[in-house]
Amino acid sequence: MAKSTRKELLSPTDEFITATSSLLNWIKENPTRFISIVVVVAVLFISGFGFYSWKTHREDTAMVAFIEAFEDPAKTLEIAQSYANTRAGKLAKLRLARMAYSQGDSAMAVSHAEDFINKWGRQDMFYWNAVLIMSLAYMEQNAFDTSLALLEKCIRNGPDVIRDQALFYKATASISQGKNEEAAEALKTISGWFRDIALVTLPVENTTETQNAE
Repeated sequence: MAKSTRKELLSPTDEFITATSSLLNWIKENPTRFISIVVVVAVLFISGFGFYSWKTHREDTAMVAFIEAFEDPAKTLEIAQSYANTRAGKLAKLRLARMAYSQGDSAMAVSHAEDFINKWGRQDMFYWNAVLIMSLAYMEQNAFDTSLALLEKCIRNGPDVIRDQALFYKATASISQGKNEEAAEALKTISGWFRDIALVTLPVENTTETQNAE
């Protein structure tokens, strides 16, 4: 029969008492080192908690400012610059992209949308809206290949509402280039509600003729 070691003979309670006694003895022999360790741990804990509180307060302050800025370009730009690493600061970039596009500044719209996409870090509705804005801005610059590549990305990977908008804009771009067959293909796969809008708002006589011919 194998001989049992002292550690194997100890119960969990005995092991705890032994470990505690060893720790207490070490503290008695090294009081200065123990105090130093306690101080370091306390400082780290307080610093971590303080940073978390500061960051939370900063996020809340930025979001309140973002909401209050509403459609004010100057205030929105200030938030984007002053709170760049906050959620509100990043969303301010998206708002600036939309406002720039609405004002006809396609270059600035692309710049702000690209900044937002690079910093946002997840592919949600905000992300896909930024991609759509950037594609429309490139379309305004007649950079149709770049615009269509972004629209195709939305069509392949975006949620349904983004996909339908991208198909609508793809049909628009195709018609402007005289590519009626491509516009017809886009309209075939768009959902019913968006397709109805497209048929009313786009000059699709030739595309519908193409569809009927098929």
